[in-house]
Amino acid sequence: MRRRFAVVLLGLSSLLAGCASTVTGTGSIAADAAKPSGTGAASPTADPSASSSASPGRTSLKCSGKVISPAGSPYCFSAPAGFQDVSSSVTVDASIGREKYRSAVALADRDLIIVTVYALPVDTDPIADATLEGELKTVLGQLARQGFTFESTTAERGEVDGARSFQYHASQAKEKLESDVYFLFRGKNEIQVNCQWKEKETDIGKGCRSVLDTLQFKNVK
Repeated sequence: MRRRFAVVLLGLSSLLAGCASTVTGTGSIAADAAKPSGTGAASPTADPSASSSASPGRTSLKCSGKVISPAGSPYCFSAPAGFQDVSSSVTVDASIGREKYRSAVALADRDLIIVTVYALPVDTDPIADATLEGELKTVLGQLARQGFTFESTTAERGEVDGARSFQYHASQAKEKLESDVYFLFRGKNEIQVNCQWKEKETDIGKGCRSVLDTLQFKNVK
């Protein structure tokens, strides 16, 4: 019988698509499943006075090793050593937004790394960092009301494969879970990397760095 890996904090939001409702589910998602993206409220506009330092992005994917890449998705990464591909076995306990692609690798039921893609209705490249972070703060507020605690609502900014990255640390007291969550923006896609642990903090930390180091993210305009 296939094991089912449960996760409490999955993709936080398809914020630019205006999808703010909470989705709770226990179904499993196949690695090559594609879902419609959310639609709704107006999107943030570009700030003409602010320029992004992110690279224009790649047009093809060339990951190596044990490659994780849902069919048709704009990303790939190499599975960290010792991690099992559980993309078709993850159950979702709490999430905001509807993902288009999802994949996951795990060490244990609550010690895993999930990569999720949201298709956005606008090109995020010209949108200022501060505008994107402001939208993310709204999402963090929604999750705080559901029992998640964030170490800070100010993101640690960086780049992953040249795409802009906004990192936060979250905890969930009820399930005794910790997560380092990364929001990556390029073109009309948002990728979220959620590195969650309950008992294997060191191993998840190493695996998370491996995923981020090997993640390749195509630009979709």
